[in-house]
Amino acid sequence: MLSRSEVLFLNRCLREVPSTARIADIEFTEDHITDMLSDVNVNESDLNRGWQRYFNARTQEVIEEGVATGDTEEKYHLNPEVITKAWGDEIDDKSWFAETRLKQIDDESWQFIAQSDGRGELVFQLFFNGRRVEEYSPDALKSRFAVWFVEPQNIADEEATFKWTEFLDGEFWENLRSELLQVQNPRTINICRKNSVAAGDNMEGIEDAIQYKFRDCELAVDEDPLANNTEIEEYIDGPILFGAKTDDNNHLLVCECDLSPDHVHLHYVRDGKPSHLADSEYAETIQNFVREKVIRYNDLSAKKEDIPQTLRWLVVLFGAIGVSQFVPLFFFFGVSPSSQIVTDTLILVRVGSLIIGLAIIVYLLLPVIRFRRFSWIRD
Repeated sequence: MLSRSEVLFLNRCLREVPSTARIADIEFTEDHITDMLSDVNVNESDLNRGWQRYFNARTQEVIEEGVATGDTEEKYHLNPEVITKAWGDEIDDKSWFAETRLKQIDDESWQFIAQSDGRGELVFQLFFNGRRVEEYSPDALKSRFAVWFVEPQNIADEEATFKWTEFLDGEFWENLRSELLQVQNPRTINICRKNSVAAGDNMEGIEDAIQYKFRDCELAVDEDPLANNTEIEEYIDGPILFGAKTDDNNHLLVCECDLSPDHVHLHYVRDGKPSHLADSEYAETIQNFVREKVIRYNDLSAKKEDIPQTLRWLVVLFGAIGVSQFVPLFFFFGVSPSSQIVTDTLILVRVGSLIIGLAIIVYLLLPVIRFRRFSWIRD
């Protein structure tokens, strides 16, 4: 376990290493180490196992004006392996991760690999060389992070780069997990289900509607967006149908990838990485237009399919209510069936039935007419 005193002491020692230097080249004397303990108000007795465990010692001859004096002195070099192991054990003792392991890359770099219940495998690249931190490319979307022990001069991605002491804060993992939930949540908006009636009947129509709205928003349709965005394949696993260029580095992509495999959906890609759809001024407009078209198509299709059954019921109904059904009524009121009033009434009944029947048929056929006139591109 790393005590607070050890953390303060090691942090002070690591500040002595320039960002461009190799840690193995930085020497300390015992007096220098005593001064650093004093700098952070730590007594040697406060360290669990003494400061020597974090250093490699080397005995050297004392040289004065180029001449060996015959005396020797101890020179000390920080031991990254021991520091890394102590740091890794400290993190492993916390309840944040189901499993952790350290993997040495070289004498200045390790990987700390953690299995998280909610976020999968996380890889933290540990560096004892500031220049190498600057050269590394962390990526929170891929759960790949940088951790520095020797401070770099510049940090390319502050959101995915951490100082080693940040992990010792009890709130660190909760904060990082919240950020990952925001960053890594599927960045898609669904347009329609792939098993919907509209998609099954006319997928080309849906694609036409999307492309129409792209152009309506004055976006350039790109039939092969991967040609200029090859890096996007690192984040999207599945077929990309087409896209549209919103400006120099940003695209809207239409795809059926594994992030929402049951839907045709949109991605917003900014600088080669999936970004929040809320950052796009066009995504919601395009989604609403196409979804309304899909809903309208599905509704008209359902009504069209109901017409044959409804017509059969009407035929049965009008067949059952024939003119002969009215004759007993005339006998009941004492009117002769052969009188003129009966004839006129029956004619009116026939004409009325015909008009009502035609009106019902026209009403029923309206969905067919609307379905035939339906357009994927007209507003």
